[in-house]
Amino acid sequence: MDPLREYNIAFVGLKPGEHRFTYKIDRTFFEQFPDSLIKECDVNVDLKLTKENSFMMLDFQISGTLEQPCNRCQRSLNFPVDADYNVLVKFGEAPVKPDAESDEDVVYLDRNETHLNVAQLVYEFITLAIPVHRVVCENVGLECDPAVLKVLSDLNEAKPDSGPDPRWADLKNIKFKK
Repeated sequence: MDPLREYNIAFVGLKPGEHRFTYKIDRTFFEQFPDSLIKECDVNVDLKLTKENSFMMLDFQISGTLEQPCNRCQRSLNFPVDADYNVLVKFGEAPVKPDAESDEDVVYLDRNETHLNVAQLVYEFITLAIPVHRVVCENVGLECDPAVLKVLSDLNEAKPDSGPDPRWADLKNIKFKK
């Protein structure tokens, strides 16, 4: 049995209009994606599907916590996430020359399809919710591990300061024309 089967949406039987789906995402979901950056999480995904005759609009609202390591001390942190993503689902073949800007949030389905599996979209959107700048303990109101900070401080002090790099001194001799 496919563990991601619960993310299949049988859109053929749905009437035009709004339909809501909710998903509770945890560790078992991310075990299906072996290269995932996320191992532990507690995330709720609210999906609003707006069905029209020729397309569907998917509005994902993601909220919860992701376990991320502190960038300084590697302490596990439950980092809060709150994100919204929209995807347009069109029926038919994808254009031969896609327009990069207009087609980045568009999914094309064959007209013969009866189900849409949103698991890959959920995975990608939660992964996109990971902060670009790594998380530190202060972001969530905690203190970094003092033992690790001491080791880092000792390593920083042990590094001799030899002054400016002589390779940069030659740059001072460059004269620009006015």
